[in-house]
This record gives sequence, C-alpha cells and structure tokens, in this order.
Amino acid sequence: MKKKSIFMLLLTFIFAVSFVLTGCGGNNKSSGNGNDKKVTIKFSMWDTLDENASFIKAFEEKYPNINIELVNIPEDYSQKINSMIIGGTAPDVILTWEVDLPRFAESGAIEPLDNYIDKTDAFKMDDFIPAVDNLNNTSDKVYGLPWCYATELLYYNKDMFDAAGVEYPNENWTWSDFEEAAKKLTIKEGDKTVQWGTDAISFPGIWYSMAGAAGDDVYDENGKLALGDGLKKALEFQNKLTNIDKVSPEPSSGGEVADLFAAGKAAMTRQGNWYIASYKDSEFNWDIAPLPKEERSYASLHTGFFTINNKSKHKEEAWKFIEFMMSDEGQTLISQTFSNPSARTSVAEKGDYKVQGEHGPTNWNAFDISADSGYFGYVMLNPTVTNDLVTQFNSVLLGGKTIDEVINKEVPNAQKQLEDE
Repeated sequence: MKKKSIFMLLLTFIFAVSFVLTGCGGNNKSSGNGNDKKVTIKFSMWDTLDENASFIKAFEEKYPNINIELVNIPEDYSQKINSMIIGGTAPDVILTWEVDLPRFAESGAIEPLDNYIDKTDAFKMDDFIPAVDNLNNTSDKVYGLPWCYATELLYYNKDMFDAAGVEYPNENWTWSDFEEAAKKLTIKEGDKTVQWGTDAISFPGIWYSMAGAAGDDVYDENGKLALGDGLKKALEFQNKLTNIDKVSPEPSSGGEVADLFAAGKAAMTRQGNWYIASYKDSEFNWDIAPLPKEERSYASLHTGFFTINNKSKHKEEAWKFIEFMMSDEGQTLISQTFSNPSARTSVAEKGDYKVQGEHGPTNWNAFDISADSGYFGYVMLNPTVTNDLVTQFNSVLLGGKTIDEVINKEVPNAQKQLEDE
C-alpha cells in the first residue's frame, strides 16, 4: 500500500506539472521565434503568384511558426478588397492601393503602425523617397508602408536619334526640347508617316504627370482633383503634337501595331518603368530619361502599401511579415521579383530592380530623378473616374471635345463623381 500511494502521488504530481506547462503554452501568443504554435496569416495582392515566391519563402524560413496563405486577386482588386472588409473576410495583411489607404484609415479598417515602427530595427522612416514622406505628413499616423514603387519615364530609340543627328534626352529636357526632337525624328513618305517622333499617350498616368509638370497639384490634401491651368497647357501641348505638328499619332491610330515604339515605328514613348522588361529584348538600341518638364519636373508614382487588417486575430504575426518585407532582405527580394525599385533609398541604390537588356537601358539615374520629383497624385483618386476623364482628354485630340469643355465641364463632373462615392 505504501509503494502504491507513493506511485499515485508521483503520477499526480507529473500530471499537474504537465497541465500547468501545457496551459501556459496554450495561452501564449506566437512570438515569431520559431518555438510557438504555428499560425497562418493571409496576405492579399493583385499579382498572380504562389506561396513559393522568393520573398514569401524567405519569410517562412526565418519564421517557421508563421505560414503565409497567399490571396491572389488578379481582377477588380480594390473593389473585392473593399467588399471583403465590409464582409469581415479581409486578409490579415492587405497590400492596399493608394486610393484605398486614406479611406481604410479613416474608417478604422486598418491598424496604425506607429507603435510597431517605433520598436523596429529593420528600417528607418527617414530612408524613404520624398513622396512617401509627403503622404505620411497628411496624417498624424502611419497606416501603410510601400512595398516598392513604379514611376513613369521617357523611352527613346538611340538608333533613330543617331540617324537624325538629335542629341539624346536628359534630365534638363523641357516640353519644347521634346517637341523639337519629335519634329526632327518624324519621317514621312508622301502623305504617310513611316516613323513617328513620339508615340501617342497610351498610359493614363502620363496625362496627369503632364498636368503636374505644368503646375497643377493634380490631387489636393482634401482628396479632390486639383486640375486647371496645368491641364489646359497639357491638352494644348499634346493637341499641338498630334494635330498641328503631326509628330504623334491620334490615340486610336496605330493599326494592328499597339506599341509603335516596340515595333520600331516611333522614336520616343512615355510609359511606366514596367515596360523596361518588355523592351529589354528589342533589337534596336534604346535608353530611358526622366519625363520632360515644363514649370517643374513631375512624375506620377505608383505603389501598394502593406497594411494590417484591424480585425486580424494575428496582428503581431502580421507585423512580423510586414517588418520582414520592409527589411533589406525583403525589399531586395521584392525588387528582384517585380523589377521595381524599393521606396527605401538605401535599398534602391543597390540596383536589384535593374533589368538589363543587350541594347538598353543604361541611364538608370532616371529612376533617382523621377523618385525625387515624383508624387502620389492621381493614384489617390478612384481609377474609374480618372480613367474616364482621360477618355475626355483624348476626345480633344480626336476633335470630339474642346479644351474649354473638358476644363469647365468634364473635370467638375469627375469631381462630383468622386464626392458622390
């Protein structure tokens, strides 16, 4: 009986200790050190990737207790994310569009990041490009961190410039320089243009960058369109190129060739930097430069912001994911994957975003200049409205609208749409 009592007492003690230890472990939140219970967090983005993407795998290797479930939304991203937030099904980490960031913050849908940022050693807030600082200064708190950035550039065919004896574009180029070069680079055979000085504007952001270069704020601190004299100058200038100088095709022209620059039929084009990857295998020599300036240099910047869903049950793990993505390692992997520079200047300087083709580009300094003169402008507004407004800009070039009609009627109509949202 004595041996049995001792045995039962020992068994009871072991059970009690085991219960206490298990209970303590079960109540702890995951600290992200690899020793805790595995947690799955959802991360949404608009590109179609899988969980084997380099930056996701690197994070999971560093934090084996955190699993990333990738939520791909290749179409209608903003609309679907908004619906998910309303329905309570939004992911833990949302790569948020610029236009959605202020609204999500104001509604309380996303978590302020200041307390996390204050404790991190992974990055410093004074390392970001000016546009990020400008955006953060419009709010008393930081709600999102940029995963990278894209800008807009001037692309030019060096072979065509050489043949015409025209000097290459540089950071000091003005609209006047651009126009004069386009005139010299346009070649006609009878009534047919066989080489255009510049391609038509095909990307909406170029219109807003032109308005900004001519002095408009484009987007003001109250979330409104700020278009006026700058837009008028932009419309007049592009109309001159198209219908008076005839060095740029009409927006709807081009026949079966959608990209005249890529086809070797236009000496210049103004596009987003993501076209570098498309042009890198071109057989002609080409390069990049900042967009020409008028009253000032201006480039529309594009990005997405890492944000934390305010209803997430795993905010600490969500922050660890964002913190890693904003670190040197995470930013390098993102730059290599998407060929976009980091919005952290110290990381961008390493050049991991560069996609070097056999024939171009070489003037990577154009990115630095564009970053310094770049703004999150029209991208802060509903893209449906801004894209529809571009249709009105193009109608001026096609003779369907006057410049005054666009300025005095279509722009106010667009603003009313934004206010009615």
